Amino acid sequence: MATQTPAQQAATKLAAEKAAAAKVVAAKLAADKATAAAAAARAAAISQITKEMPQLASPEKYVGSDNKANILLARETYIKDNLKLDPAPFKAGSYNIQTATNLAGQVNKFKDLGLTTAESIIDKKTLQFNTAEAEAKLIKDVYKLDPDAYFSTTTVPDLSKQRVFDRNTGKYTQPTMQVAKYDISKANQRFEYEKPKIQLSTPENFSQAVKNYQNALSTAQSVGITNLNSLDQDLLKKAGKLVRDFDSKNLSQTAKQIITSVTDATDAIDAINNQRKTVESQTLRSQNKNASGGSLGFSGKELESERGKLSVEQDALRRIESTAVQIAPKINETLSRFGLSDVFAGAEAIPTGKIKQVQTGLSDLSSGKVFGTGGLAGKLNINVTDDQILSDINTANKAKYKDLYDIGTAATIDLQSQFTQASQFLADLPAGDRRRVDTQNTIDNLKTELTNLQADTLKAKNFYENYQPVTSVQSPAAISQFRESLQLPEERTLQQIKQIDPNSYQMIQDVQRQYSELASQPIGATTNPETEALRRDVEQRIAGQVALGSQLGAEEQRQYQQAARGAQSARGNIFGIAPAVEEAVSTGLAGEQRLQARLGAAQGFLSSGQSMTDAAARDVGLRNALTQSRLGAAQGFIASGPTMYNMASQRLGQQQGMLNNYLAASAPQATGGFQATPSASNPYAYVNPNAGFMGAQNAASIYNTLADYSARTYGANVGAIASQPSGAQQFGAIASGIGSLVPSFAFGA
Repeated sequence: MATQTPAQQAATKLAAEKAAAAKVVAAKLAADKATAAAAAARAAAISQITKEMPQLASPEKYVGSDNKANILLARETYIKDNLKLDPAPFKAGSYNIQTATNLAGQVNKFKDLGLTTAESIIDKKTLQFNTAEAEAKLIKDVYKLDPDAYFSTTTVPDLSKQRVFDRNTGKYTQPTMQVAKYDISKANQRFEYEKPKIQLSTPENFSQAVKNYQNALSTAQSVGITNLNSLDQDLLKKAGKLVRDFDSKNLSQTAKQIITSVTDATDAIDAINNQRKTVESQTLRSQNKNASGGSLGFSGKELESERGKLSVEQDALRRIESTAVQIAPKINETLSRFGLSDVFAGAEAIPTGKIKQVQTGLSDLSSGKVFGTGGLAGKLNINVTDDQILSDINTANKAKYKDLYDIGTAATIDLQSQFTQASQFLADLPAGDRRRVDTQNTIDNLKTELTNLQADTLKAKNFYENYQPVTSVQSPAAISQFRESLQLPEERTLQQIKQIDPNSYQMIQDVQRQYSELASQPIGATTNPETEALRRDVEQRIAGQVALGSQLGAEEQRQYQQAARGAQSARGNIFGIAPAVEEAVSTGLAGEQRLQARLGAAQGFLSSGQSMTDAAARDVGLRNALTQSRLGAAQGFIASGPTMYNMASQRLGQQQGMLNNYLAASAPQATGGFQATPSASNPYAYVNPNAGFMGAQNAASIYNTLADYSARTYGANVGAIASQPSGAQQFGAIASGIGSLVPSFAFGA
């Protein structure tokens, strides 16, 4: 094969591309033509279906993949969805729409009346609907009645025959035929009458039972109390029994009144039924029939009497029915007064006490209030350590949280139960009921209380499970607060006095402090320092003089020597030892005299009572006397003075006395015996000891008076009867009187 030039190669390639493009165009044209043909065929199929069944929804659903209409499926669906018929009876006739349409009215009429199997009455061969059979089946299967009681025949034109000429009238007439006919209207009336109108449910509580009865009674009123069938009467009585089943001592006064009213309604229904039976029985007697339909054999007068009795019984029935009709609105009014407070009767609507306990307890704990377990109760502050107090506080606080949690849990359960009851009570109330507003308000309050209580209970639980003991930082305040709880009653009373009269309290404190200082402070010296210094100096001087004995002072001795010498010189006795002896004697004698003087001065000083010892003795005696006086005054103040202890004891005694008087006044007093003599202070205790005898005398007097009256009355009656002529005498008098009035007649010629 020769090699192509580039130009030739390009031409060949171009030719191939054109050929390929031509094939693509041809294929596209063929595809478009096929699509158009398919669309046209599909449109034609849809048009065919729509033309035959214009009301059929989504006719395109019945076009197959071959774009042909599935007429049978479309007809079957049309009969089922549009005509509301079972397509099965029409399958043999290729689901003929016209035939099905003609029968739809009759079939659906009976289906609407409750005969769901109405299509089964269509004859599959003739596709005819047997109306009489449908009526009989409706009465039997739906109304549950005997069809024969409502059967009759009627004459209708026989359209299956040709008209015939009537020579008598000269006209063509349509032949007739006898057909069966059932009075379904009358049967339906009986069916509706026997159908129960009252609906009951099983109540879980008294509130639901009341609502149940209220609905039943309202239905009975709408039907008519006297028009209730036996089943509705039984249902109404059953509703009343369901109310009475919840009777208990905890019911409110309204609830008890409701039970009484319900019982009256039940009695009224029984009275109506009993009287109706009496009227039915009397009706048969007025017709000279017994219960089995046989004759009673009454005469004309007897029948007239029985008819009169029937009229009386019918009047009684009307009165009973009228009373029952009047009772219903009154019962409804009583039922309408049943409110949420009656639902909660016998129980607290909101457990306020428990809620308050939780709130107050949490508030006290959060504010730092100190509690105690009682283990330290009765002990004095001096006998309790800080560690013991902290241990007691922590034990009590944790126990308090646990107690609050338990109380909150119990209250929460109560509130949830009441919230559920209130919500159910509101749901049972009809729209527009006047009780809905109050009930909704109560529910809102319960919801708020429940939310708050749940939060508080959870808080108490968390505090209990995660309890943080009181630490040393908190301990001073806690210990101080706890120690206040250990105060004696007198201490607390002093605090009361301080609050009541702070001025007197302060004055007593001052007086008490002064007596305390008077008794405790030492008594100072009772002497004067200058006097004592002088006394000491004098005593020392005297002691110094006594210590010298007979010794003379140098100056004094020199004077005595010179005097002796002068005397000797005057006498000229200056020689020898005589002057010396004379001088010695004179000086010695003077020393002895001085000694005597000194001893006398010392003795006089000692006997004067002015010595240091005497002064010290007097000082000690005086101070001892003053001390005894002070102690006596302090003792007297403590014993009977206005001390804090005395005032606290007096006030505590007054409080205890008031409490004892209150307890004595509230205690039941023993009834004293009767007294035989009157008492001005207690006149009701006197009883006359002759009261029994006097009562017997009074009774005897009354009896004698009555006996005398009876005797007199009896005697008067006997006399009156005796004075009347006998029956024979009266008849004779009357006969003779009539005889005197009738003239004499003679019979005969």
